[in-house]
Amino acid sequence: MPRRADHDARRAAIVEALWRVIRRSGLHGVSVRSVAAEAGMSPTALRYYFPSQLALLEQAMTDNVDSGRRRVVPLLVAATDRAGVERMLQELLPTDGRRRFDQEVYLAFATWALADPELAKISEATGEGVLRLIARAVEVLAASGELLPELDRTAVANCLDALVQGLTFQGCARPGTTSPEQMRATLSAYLDLVCVPRADARGLGGVR
Repeated sequence: MPRRADHDARRAAIVEALWRVIRRSGLHGVSVRSVAAEAGMSPTALRYYFPSQLALLEQAMTDNVDSGRRRVVPLLVAATDRAGVERMLQELLPTDGRRRFDQEVYLAFATWALADPELAKISEATGEGVLRLIARAVEVLAASGELLPELDRTAVANCLDALVQGLTFQGCARPGTTSPEQMRATLSAYLDLVCVPRADARGLGGVR
């Protein structure tokens, strides 16, 4: 058991070294040699834990996705109305340094995934998972009585997913012209379109 724990700890330390390389040099600076140097080991030793650069990237991409899931899922579980749903959706947007870095890295991984089948599987599964979370958020709006009843829930979820993905790209690719305040305001404006007016929603009492 201790040997396995040491192995897992070492793998985690190598992934952390990868993040530091990315923060300092960008994704173009990632190589087995650069990550090994950052982790304080030889390339040969690193390959004991990750036999290839691809294996290291797969682990890093998975960790990146898991980190986002750990932040978002509790917010969705706690959401009972539009305010809770909006907080959860905002967590998906690059509205501060940490979230922007996570999303920039994920977008870069998604680009790499176009040329690698294994990374593509992770990318596709992640996209499907985000859509499922958003679909559950739409169900929360419907259950609270805040979603306009005439709307198709699947269509609303697909539109919200496209909006979040688009704002994420804009926030990462054009941060100078897409501020956190603009992203939040755009998300809120769309929710205004698909939800009953706030005063009317309060009158519903949030009945499930």
